[in-house]
Amino acid sequence: MVRTVCALAVLAPLLIGTGCKKKPPAPAPPPQPIEVRLQVSSISPSTVAPDTPTKAKIFGSAFEDGATVLFTFGSNEAAGAGVVVESMNSLSVNIPPLAAGVYDVAVTNPSGESSTLRSGLTVRMFESSCRNVTVHFDFDRSNIRSDAKSTLDSNMSCYQQQTGTVRIEGHADERGTTDYNLALGQRRSDSVKQYLVSNGVASSRVNTTSYGEERPVDPASNEAAWAKNRRAELTATE
Repeated sequence: MVRTVCALAVLAPLLIGTGCKKKPPAPAPPPQPIEVRLQVSSISPSTVAPDTPTKAKIFGSAFEDGATVLFTFGSNEAAGAGVVVESMNSLSVNIPPLAAGVYDVAVTNPSGESSTLRSGLTVRMFESSCRNVTVHFDFDRSNIRSDAKSTLDSNMSCYQQQTGTVRIEGHADERGTTDYNLALGQRRSDSVKQYLVSNGVASSRVNTTSYGEERPVDPASNEAAWAKNRRAELTATE
C-alpha cells in the first residue's frame, strides 16, 4: 500500500501537467491559387473611321505571347495585325481597314482560350472634328482625369489618322506664382502629349507649350472660373 501511494504521488504531477498542456494550434491551410482567366475589358480607341488602319490597345487580363485578335461584325471578319503583348493586362494591335459597323473584339491565346468584348469597336464616320478639343484638370494636378481620358479617347482615331501637327497648350488658374503656374501648365500639356503618344500618335507631330495663368477663359476669382481655367487645349492641323 505504501509503495502504491508513493507511486501515485510521483506520477500525479506528471499526469496533471500532461492534462493541462495546451494543444498546439492546427496549421493554417495553404493559400489557394487564384485563377486568372483571359478577359477582354476594353479597347482604345473604341471608335475608328471606316476603311482606315488604326493602331489600338486592348486591355484585360491573362494575355499571352502569341495571342491573336479578331474583329467580327455579322459575317465580316478581319484579323488584327502586329499584335504585341505588352503585359498580362494589355496588348497593342493594328486594326485593319474595316467597313462601317459595330464589331466584336476577340482575343485568343495560343492555348486556344478565347474571350470576346461584345460590340467593343464602332466603325463610323466622325461626326465631330478633333480640330479643337479641351480637357480639364484638378487643382494643382497634371494627371489626366477619367473624363479627360474619355474625351481624348473619343478623338484618338482622328489624331492618329491626321498627318498634320497637334498643338497642346497648358493653362492654370490664377492661384500660385507666375513661374509655378507656367511649370504646371507645361506639365499638363506634357501629360496630354504622353497620353496621345502612348495611343499611337507620333511624338514628332505633337508640340507642347504653356501659358500658365496668362490666358484664362473666365477672369472671375471663384472656383467655377478656376475649374474652367485649369485646362489643356488641343489644336489639330491638317
